[in-house]
Amino acid sequence: MIQSLSRSIALLLALASLASISSAQCVRPDRLDGGLCCTPAQPFFPTPPGFTQDCLELCWRDCDLEAQVNLKAIWGASSYSTLGPCRRIRQSLALEDLAGNLAWKGRFSFQYSRTWLETDPAGNSMQVWRYLLNGDLKPAPAAGPIPCPVPACAPATNNRVRFTGYMDLARECGTNIQRNAWMLTHACDAVDHNPNFPRGGVFHPERSFTFVGPSAGFAPSPLVPIEAGGSASEAVRRLGVNALGGATCEYEEQADFSIDPFQQLCPCGSPNGLPQWSIAALQLGGVCGTTANTSAANPYLPGFISMGIGRWTDPNIFPGTESLRYNAGGYEYLDPCQGIVRQEVFFGVTTAEGFLAREIRVSGVGAPLLPTFIDQGNSQRLGNARMNVRYRSNHILNLNL
Repeated sequence: MIQSLSRSIALLLALASLASISSAQCVRPDRLDGGLCCTPAQPFFPTPPGFTQDCLELCWRDCDLEAQVNLKAIWGASSYSTLGPCRRIRQSLALEDLAGNLAWKGRFSFQYSRTWLETDPAGNSMQVWRYLLNGDLKPAPAAGPIPCPVPACAPATNNRVRFTGYMDLARECGTNIQRNAWMLTHACDAVDHNPNFPRGGVFHPERSFTFVGPSAGFAPSPLVPIEAGGSASEAVRRLGVNALGGATCEYEEQADFSIDPFQQLCPCGSPNGLPQWSIAALQLGGVCGTTANTSAANPYLPGFISMGIGRWTDPNIFPGTESLRYNAGGYEYLDPCQGIVRQEVFFGVTTAEGFLAREIRVSGVGAPLLPTFIDQGNSQRLGNARMNVRYRSNHILNLNL
């Protein structure tokens, strides 16, 4: 009885802390640092509000830009898919053409990743909250023809196309003005149609598909700087399932890591295509014993991989002059909290440069952060790796170069 009451009180306190971002004040830590290994935290992160934004739809063929379409993205109000202090968030997305006709619609799971403080060239500060996204989009008649911009896999997968990506939600300190930057990608067959999982097959081996917002100032390009190097005091984090059936966030674990590229190539179509993709070895070790390493035995992906998408070019508008890459990875992952080693697959995003960034900790605003942000969440269901379809994450990587 006492344990049940304690859990209920903790749950109510956690739900109260997850207030709408309109009530958040700068600077507010997520309360995920400073705890003991493998222990649950009581985090704070805001509920992403709905918004409307101009965006781009990009078709890639043989690792080069084939076509782009201007659309309007309408992100709906958030709802919750789990209980507990680390609730997973769902949000709808509708994409309309310039005449207002529905082109795509779907729902996405938002997995909280991390937060930091940015300062623009005019000296204005804003807190940024990053979420990792995955979900299905369904094309409507106004989406256009197959194979571009609608992927050729859609008819064979019940008109559902799995996309992964991210969203950065920024709130200016003082003015409370909201800014957003986001990306969703459905990669070529080599990544997003693994034959060992549902929706596997040969559909568009030479094509990938991306949505990105805001469109203002964004210049698509397959050739933006790749990830290379390493640093210390980065973080990994684990999510668990609590006694009430909801999600629990555990305290982050400091880690050292390195990314060593060994190949730039075009795995999507022509071998003579532009080197849009980078393949690298990743090695990571945490202070609590977590490890993630490129493994020859991984059946999913050959290490850390990433795909160039382009760059925002306006230095005065969020996210500043910032380059963008889609990423994924196949690693042998040791989870010391469970004492389990398994082969896992991850999906995420890389952003580089942008506004000056500083860390936010429970103790306050901390040191400047290195300018390349790499965030990934593993793709799994019921403890097993999962590809091609929607997934949940219980391991999060937050890395900087």
